[in-house]
Amino acid sequence: MALVHVHGIGNRGMEDERRAALRDSWFRLALMPAAGCQSPEAPILNPHWGALLPPPAWGWASLGVDGVESLGDDGSVVDESVAEMVDGVVAVAPDVTEGRVLVTAARTSLLWAVELLAASVEARSAEERDATVAFCARAVAYWAWKTGDGRRGDGGFFAWLSEVDADADFLIRLDEELNAWQDELEESGGQKDLPDEWERFGGVPVPRPARAAVRRINAALAKTVAGGVMAVGRRFTPKGALLFADVAGYLAGRGSVERPGPVVDLVGKALDDAAGAARAYGDPVVVVAHSMGGNIVHDVLSFHRPDIRIDLLVTVGTQVGLFEELKLFAASDPAVPSPQVAKVPALPNVTRWINVVDVRDPLAFAAGPVFVGAEDLVFDSGALLPHGAYLTSPDFHRRLARRVAEGVRP
Repeated sequence: MALVHVHGIGNRGMEDERRAALRDSWFRLALMPAAGCQSPEAPILNPHWGALLPPPAWGWASLGVDGVESLGDDGSVVDESVAEMVDGVVAVAPDVTEGRVLVTAARTSLLWAVELLAASVEARSAEERDATVAFCARAVAYWAWKTGDGRRGDGGFFAWLSEVDADADFLIRLDEELNAWQDELEESGGQKDLPDEWERFGGVPVPRPARAAVRRINAALAKTVAGGVMAVGRRFTPKGALLFADVAGYLAGRGSVERPGPVVDLVGKALDDAAGAARAYGDPVVVVAHSMGGNIVHDVLSFHRPDIRIDLLVTVGTQVGLFEELKLFAASDPAVPSPQVAKVPALPNVTRWINVVDVRDPLAFAAGPVFVGAEDLVFDSGALLPHGAYLTSPDFHRRLARRVAEGVRP
């Protein structure tokens, strides 16, 4: 098997190695075995297409409005409203700075706390990263076992949370609860009744989480919250403008079949390499595409490289359905839909297509109403910023692996 991950917009610089390693660890732990991967050496390819797009010609001069004469309103009302929002952040800042983020999240949902841990970890080594992944996996299995997979909410299943006040103590206590839970199941003979996810994620020995990791989580969350609030009251920053520029830059430079653009060429080569590796191992080809990456992959498979065959395509938080509605793909047919053709025909070179939509992600769109063969699945990460939370979410990987395994032939 070979897996290709295609990133979304906002990734013109080099990808954070630790975040990428965490995501790839989840792929190896859950999705790849569920899809039928037989070799632990099967490659994971990450074509970094953002670096190929052209830079702004005037160095973002178009963003500069400081010192420009006012149309007539001094903006004091806006400034006051922003100040009130910032005051609101300051009011909750003690929970961030004093190390109570995970505890606060866990009292709403234990899963939310595990999500924060998985998304914010900064492992210094492969061993530390894998230990954190294994710890989060055990915690997700514990949460799912106690709550019935979340269908009843957290309720009173985790009463011990009232006994801890700090994040470091929370992680220590969670580790103890996980060990006690596993011992109880084994003593009662219930080991055989554990969910499949427990077996798949495994009983990997997990060292007690370090206090330094908690400090990093708190710092990352504080930066995210403060940055999100301040963004409400200001214009695009260069980083924000890049999001728009990435979409426009790709569409303007995707090229033709005869002369594909650099992004299409890079992604197509990664798919070629994955197909070659999969043939060598006798395994399937899997593509996971996030956000704009899903639009690029669809363009490549439907127009530029229909000769490439994909066994499983997973799009997460993408706009593929919206792009087709607006007829933005190179292969889009303005005559569809029609009384004769209700939907865009399924891609003949894709065996299975799963499209995951977080219910709170404003940049995620359904594909099923537009494309034949697109399997829409809803996922609620509960994250503050859901668009970027899919691939670092342990619950996402657990659920995706289950769905994929259901469709794999023995």
